[in-house]
Amino acid sequence: MGGMFESFLRAAMVVFIVGPLTAWVARRGARERSEATESLDRFTVRMPSAVRVIIACCAVAFELLMLGVYVWQGVTLGEWDHELMWLGHAMALAGMAIWALLSIPRLDVDGERILSRNVFGLRRETSFGNITHATLHTQMMRIDLLEGDRKFASISLEGVCSLNLLARLEKEGIEVSDAIKGPMTKVSLCWAAIKPLTIVFMGMALVFSLVIAFMAVFTEDGARLLMLVPFLFLLIGVCLPVTMLCMPARGILEIGKQERALGFSFAEEMERRGVTGASLVDDDWFIEISNARVVAFRRDYLKKVTAHEGSDSGDRCVVTTKDGRKTRVYAAGSTLEDLRSWFMQGAKAKSMVDRAEDALEATV
Repeated sequence: MGGMFESFLRAAMVVFIVGPLTAWVARRGARERSEATESLDRFTVRMPSAVRVIIACCAVAFELLMLGVYVWQGVTLGEWDHELMWLGHAMALAGMAIWALLSIPRLDVDGERILSRNVFGLRRETSFGNITHATLHTQMMRIDLLEGDRKFASISLEGVCSLNLLARLEKEGIEVSDAIKGPMTKVSLCWAAIKPLTIVFMGMALVFSLVIAFMAVFTEDGARLLMLVPFLFLLIGVCLPVTMLCMPARGILEIGKQERALGFSFAEEMERRGVTGASLVDDDWFIEISNARVVAFRRDYLKKVTAHEGSDSGDRCVVTTKDGRKTRVYAAGSTLEDLRSWFMQGAKAKSMVDRAEDALEATV
């Protein structure tokens, strides 16, 4: 009975706290970006304040919660209470470290000047005249500015005024290219889809491991806790990303069905066309990665694409193949709209600003 109650509390926390809080942060971030200045001469690219405030509040809440246990017990702690208090300190420190990583990096544009501050607080300055090119990674949500072969700065695409930066680069005539340069294959598409999740899970495993190491130093018999670290990395850093492979696998299997139905090799066709990266939209192909899912169709394979609709599993549409088979396609609403528009009206050229906007819409 106790296990059932614990499972109910865990599910209730996800449904009533974590889910709504995550959605609120995403909406607030989108609102901050929409209300930001439209100036291309003076602006600052940094993470939305809503994200930073929530992380800081969580860190403070952990500290206050565990100090509350200390006071409630009359300033005398048992062994379990002692470990619980140090867990609160460790989680609070981890939260403040994450807050710092999100709050410190920024990029200021003042006319021709560009001032960058990285996660360590180090400042660098340059001008648009020295920026030779830039790269956009829509899956990692990152913009890189380069001076020749040397990287000047990296800034999050989710930051306020990030679109201003891309528009300014376009205005200055600075090329913005896709950050993924390797040849397009089914394996590369699958990896590009789960790479952000893998990095997030590895980061979580690292944070939890540091928390355990902190507790091991300040609690009795803490050395036993260190035995959990390898299992954490195995579970969170390896098993969870492998489980997430089921998300892009549906799209990869759909490419295989197209290969068999139309009699071609996806890898050979992409190599012959010289396609690189993880996105391709032309008269023959629509290939995009959205919400860790691969959406890839050849025009002569499709007969009909319906308008997208919402569902419990996310936005989806139904595509009908030439042989009459129907299949559901799950992705962000903007990606599904683009798929239907591509099928009905043909390919439309998209700038890097348009691709960035689509990537940001997928996060809301």
